[in-house]
Amino acid sequence: MTVSRIGGLEFSTDESARLTIATLDGWYSGAPVRSEVENRPNGDGAFGVNRVYKGARVITQTGLIVAETMADPLWMQFAGIQANGAPSEFEVFDEIPGWLTISVTLADAPTVGPLVGGVASYVLQLVARDPIKYGPEMVASTGLPSAGGGLEYPLGDPAGALYYGAIGDLGRVTLTNSGTADVWPVFVVSGFLDAGFEIRCIDMGSVIRYDRVVPAGTTVTVDSRTGSVLIDGVSDGSTYLTRDEFFPVPAGGSCEVQFSAVGVGDANAVLTATVRPGWW
Repeated sequence: MTVSRIGGLEFSTDESARLTIATLDGWYSGAPVRSEVENRPNGDGAFGVNRVYKGARVITQTGLIVAETMADPLWMQFAGIQANGAPSEFEVFDEIPGWLTISVTLADAPTVGPLVGGVASYVLQLVARDPIKYGPEMVASTGLPSAGGGLEYPLGDPAGALYYGAIGDLGRVTLTNSGTADVWPVFVVSGFLDAGFEIRCIDMGSVIRYDRVVPAGTTVTVDSRTGSVLIDGVSDGSTYLTRDEFFPVPAGGSCEVQFSAVGVGDANAVLTATVRPGWW
């Protein structure tokens, strides 16, 4: 069974549902390809390219609104989907891989075609400018690296056990992506750092470096996909980036991330990384 949700409404392939799904075009296919061909003016064929990019995903869902009369609020709720024009989440559930979500806007007004009594056909057309379908959010956090202890004296107890000091911390998190599309993590840094911080992908060698004090109680959010840097979610902090080698978590892979202070940081300094697996 397939289920979709948008605007507080739930649609289903279950024939007993009040909002049914007949077709769901554009969801299961790959994202459109922006294949622009420039022919060679004085030779056969066309100029080559290093990469062909994907375009926006267009999704068209059709089905039935099943009600007793045309006065049923379900009709008006459907017609009012995304009435404010702002993007919203479109969610689809299948047994494999479960719930996936995509951000959409209307491509056209929701269309209702009255049939008999309160039953009507409908057409819902959506456009997703980011064509990747995302799974559940995964969050991992770490503090700054800290040294561990060594053997402590006395070296052992009568039973022969050795005493060790505190366990150290590498200041690393591992981000994984089980999907088929590269995805871009969001990092939030909080806690006092007197000269900024670095976020490094160990696997790729890419570095994001922020050269400015992070006061206690302040957060710095770095969105790897958009390149935005926000201080306390409001002020633009991108000018303080001295290295902006934003990196993705590869499809079907992982990325080990190192968090470190440029100068000195306190024990409350924390990096929180958020990533969602993505599918084409």
